[in-house]
Amino acid sequence: MQLKEALQTIGLSEKQTAVYLALLQLGRGSAYSIALKSGLKKPTTYVILDELIEKGLVSRVPRVKKQLYVPHSPQEVFATAEEKFALAKATLPELLALTKGTDTKVNTLYFEGVEGIKQLMEYRAKEMHGKEMVGFYATDVNADPELVRYFKDEWADKMLKLHIPVRMIAPEHASLKDYRDADAKYNRQLKTVPYAEYSSEVAIDVLGDIVRIQDYKNLQGVAIENADVAKTVRQIFELVWKKL
Repeated sequence: MQLKEALQTIGLSEKQTAVYLALLQLGRGSAYSIALKSGLKKPTTYVILDELIEKGLVSRVPRVKKQLYVPHSPQEVFATAEEKFALAKATLPELLALTKGTDTKVNTLYFEGVEGIKQLMEYRAKEMHGKEMVGFYATDVNADPELVRYFKDEWADKMLKLHIPVRMIAPEHASLKDYRDADAKYNRQLKTVPYAEYSSEVAIDVLGDIVRIQDYKNLQGVAIENADVAKTVRQIFELVWKKL
């Protein structure tokens, strides 16, 4: 792939690409020198430089008599592009959900990584205001520390604000003591099972018509949107709940 094509792939226009490449070769330069190097007119170069500054690809040199510009490194430019793409990709589950009612209806969504598990937990949660969540908690023995912090604080607070009560069956394990100490605060009802009998590191819960499966050890998750599946998992939960 040519240099110009590579930069245009991450969202730069043809003129923005010309100015950025010219500035990379100069190291730093005035609008006039950049215009000469890029082959653009000076007024156009000023406009393009402002656009590149807004995009975070170029900076003005402070405290100099003659206005000079410096390029941000290619590594920084592509890192920024990757970050923006990751943020945009994070909305994919919600975008796919909008296809309901069309021929491309999606019922199962897959998530990976720490951020993916967070997205899974918050997927359509705002629409479930006031509904009850039931299911089977897992231990967090091998869970990522960032994910543990998220569940203890951020996620618990969001559930409370959404007035979503929780009934869960969980393993009796020391790693879950902090959760149990906060159950009353976050409107959670728990029944526990001896760790020797139930030591899962995979959690399964139901909220509305969505069943979520969360593998904390391998950082993988699935959301299944299906009323019949949700009903079945909920019935299994109620059977176990009544037996405990």
